[in-house]
Amino acid sequence: MKLVISGGVTIVFEACGGGHYLEMLKILKQTSNDTYWTITKRMTASKGIIGVLDGFMPWGMIQSMVKGSSFGFGQAACKVALEQVTFMPEWQREILSGGGGGVVQGVVMSPTLLLKTRVMTDPRFRSTGGFLSTSWHSLKLGKELIVTEGGLMSLTKGMGIFSFKRFCDWTTRYGFCVMVEHFYKKQKFSKYDGDDLFGLKISKPEQMACSLAGGTLSALATVPIDVMVATIQQANKKGEKVSVIEIYKTELREKGVSGLVQLSTRGLIPRVAHVALTVMIMKTMSSWIYDVITKKPVFEEDEL
Repeated sequence: MKLVISGGVTIVFEACGGGHYLEMLKILKQTSNDTYWTITKRMTASKGIIGVLDGFMPWGMIQSMVKGSSFGFGQAACKVALEQVTFMPEWQREILSGGGGGVVQGVVMSPTLLLKTRVMTDPRFRSTGGFLSTSWHSLKLGKELIVTEGGLMSLTKGMGIFSFKRFCDWTTRYGFCVMVEHFYKKQKFSKYDGDDLFGLKISKPEQMACSLAGGTLSALATVPIDVMVATIQQANKKGEKVSVIEIYKTELREKGVSGLVQLSTRGLIPRVAHVALTVMIMKTMSSWIYDVITKKPVFEEDEL
């Protein structure tokens, strides 16, 4: 039930809540020097507002469906396994279980992310066809990639760095969320003198606020890896072996430290917005909706 709710909430956010647009804006900014306004105008120039959904059908839709379930499975499996590590405090096991879920999510999502990124960064999809036509050609792109770029293994391009990125993403997301919640609880329960501050409950709206803050801090910490994934998987790199180290070395040699910093932080604004909202939805809001459906108390708090 939770996996169905998580997948449904994610799909609604990506398609109707601006999630796909933010990710598309981020990826196109990371692979070009254009302004956000120029990128948005290019998206909508030929197709109108529906142009912001290029790449959503079918690959973004599939990605949204498996994003929650693959992460939930990996996180739960890691959490069970880490229960045997008795010397590690519960909050540390919680953070590492998030990282484990991220690795599983990265492996499962990498092929659909590759195909979605190809659609987003291929200029052909900006200028021709409506939503249904673009979706059909997006579907055919998968076959084209397999036939022309080395078979099924071509779908794994960037999988290693993407899985590592997902480990870093979710480790830092859980870590910063735990850190923010801990700080908030210290202020709220200032009179508490026990040892289990981590175990104290706060309301769902407070958890959502902490998730937004934790997601923001995580996005700021991991944006350079995110830029590298987009650079490797973009359409004009198809068929090439892309070296992350060489990209950084070239940028440093040609533009210096300032150019390297600029490259590493491309797409920062939409990434922060997308990650913060995603963490809030996947870590807190899905559980909140589940509690509402199953009629569990939403605003339950500990009373001290």
